[in-house]
Amino acid sequence: MAAPYGDKDRAKRVRPRIWRAVVLSLVLAPLHTYWLINLEVARCTGFSTTVSIFFNVILTIVALAAINCVLRRLWPRAALTRAELITVYIMLSLVTALASIDMLDALICLMPYAHWHATPENRWEEVFFDYLPRHWLVSDPAAVQAFYAGGTTIYRMDYIRAWAGPVVLWAVFVVALTTVMLCLNVLIRRRWMDQERLNYPIALMPYDLTDPSGGIFRSRGLWAGFAVAALYDTINGFHSIWPIIPTVNLQNFRVDVHLRSAPWDAIGYTPLALFPFIVGLGYLLPQELLVSFWVFFLVWKAEKIAARAFGLPVGFHQWPFLDEQAFGCYAAIALYALWAMREHLKQAWQAAVEGRPRAPDDPFSYRTAVIGATAGVLVLIAIVVHGGLPVGVALAFFAIYYLIALCVTRMRAQFGPPTHDMHFSGPDHTLTSLLGTRAFQPRALTALTYLYAFNRAYRSHPMPHQLETIKMCQRAGIDSQGLALAMIGAVAWGAVVYFWTYLHMAYSLGAEHKMLSWCTWGYGAEAFGRLQSWLTAPAGPRIPVIGAVIWGFISTVGLMGLQARYVWLPLHPLGYALSTGHSAQWTYSSLFVAWAIKSTITRFWGHKAYQRAVPFFLGLVLGEFIVGGIWTIVGIFTGRATFSFWRG
Repeated sequence: MAAPYGDKDRAKRVRPRIWRAVVLSLVLAPLHTYWLINLEVARCTGFSTTVSIFFNVILTIVALAAINCVLRRLWPRAALTRAELITVYIMLSLVTALASIDMLDALICLMPYAHWHATPENRWEEVFFDYLPRHWLVSDPAAVQAFYAGGTTIYRMDYIRAWAGPVVLWAVFVVALTTVMLCLNVLIRRRWMDQERLNYPIALMPYDLTDPSGGIFRSRGLWAGFAVAALYDTINGFHSIWPIIPTVNLQNFRVDVHLRSAPWDAIGYTPLALFPFIVGLGYLLPQELLVSFWVFFLVWKAEKIAARAFGLPVGFHQWPFLDEQAFGCYAAIALYALWAMREHLKQAWQAAVEGRPRAPDDPFSYRTAVIGATAGVLVLIAIVVHGGLPVGVALAFFAIYYLIALCVTRMRAQFGPPTHDMHFSGPDHTLTSLLGTRAFQPRALTALTYLYAFNRAYRSHPMPHQLETIKMCQRAGIDSQGLALAMIGAVAWGAVVYFWTYLHMAYSLGAEHKMLSWCTWGYGAEAFGRLQSWLTAPAGPRIPVIGAVIWGFISTVGLMGLQARYVWLPLHPLGYALSTGHSAQWTYSSLFVAWAIKSTITRFWGHKAYQRAVPFFLGLVLGEFIVGGIWTIVGIFTGRATFSFWRG
């Protein structure tokens, strides 16, 4: 096992040659993209991109580490260095983040959706077709029909021409979007890494896996945890192929089916599932966050039941307005983080103005970061303004978007929660709820509908992965300058590869034929159904929503104050926010188990025993990621619905 995850002597920085890793990542990107689209969209039998760390990337790094062991003995010069493995990790992580059900999967669903699903009954042509941003979408009737029906190929000039313009525009959009994230990470890095010394627990496993000595694989505890998770996934995997084999699946029990009468039926969908890898990741979390998570999760369920008992409407964006409360919490955490680093940001601005050289741990200088962020935001605003958003709305939209991005990155850096989704709380929903849809022109509302693709949820957000990789380089004594271009290149190549792979599959199989799953039609139904409601029944500001956001903000500030005054208080504001999301339904029971185990170990055997047990729980994560990931590959080759170790 590697040394504890902290700072290493940074007197010298190694400037690596990473061209081999870049080439390898570019080659692997199409394979990973096909893997993800087949898994999450075409077959919808499992998900990699809805958790903080992507199992497909970890499985690849483990495979490369195994190959490295052989090469180091037979051909040492051909073995990949740690810097090269880290480069592969971040490039494939960014490719995966783009190819997720919360980014480009949602976008490509929206691009041809309106023209295919418009009917005389829904009157979409009358309601909003005049406001559609034509250069954002695909409207050629033949190209749209072939996309949904399949049985043909994308490699026809008329189809390529129909998609080329929108694909290039959205590729530029995502490159600008993630480049701004990278620049913001450079501006905040020193404060969080060197001054506050945050832990970055999500980066612990990939950092250890890239250790050329292979120290992590010498731990007996890790192999014990690996064996438990691997045995569990192996038994269930064989059961999915041969049902005669008994199963030990711990994911199928539901609480809500036993609560049918009012007001208890307001509890909503509540599975009682145990995921070994969530238990493993949860063991690394602070106890206060674990307690907060499941306590607040029960509070939310109690609020729903109470609302139903008082005759209030309970449901999506209704009482008790969980998503809106969560947004207020996220806003409070992000604004507090900005306020706490105000002096650092002043110094960063001064360094940018004076043109000081970059620090050893920064990918580039502060001046480059400021110029890059400014240029990226200008590109984004130019695109959305051309699509129909007023400049003021565009500025507010991206201010909220990057505020959320900052909060997600902060919580990952400080605590490393296994999931962070924040469904239906993005700037598109926030602006229209707080200001009312009457405050927006129809073109602006239509443009917000397409931007919904990047703001439906934030489970695979790219920004935390960028900062965690910079931390890995700092810890390993690697100069991260070359990685900046590798990250930007990974996003550009990943966008191109994604559209190519998806269109290749869709025109062959049919997006609503053999690829038919919720991910190929559900996003469009949500987005355009909402747009139709906005335009046919415009409304003013929603007072309950405003109150919920304010309440979430005040409650978070209050919890922060109580924690500062009473250090023993086990309730953390992040637990308040994280426990509201869709993924919380799937993780609360596993995190409760992690809390119970961790509390027992620390109480009766102390902190040293907790540290000695860490490899075992990392083994749980690694075992599920490797064996469970292999089952997803088996499913692709066999066409069978193999065991899915994660459903959230």
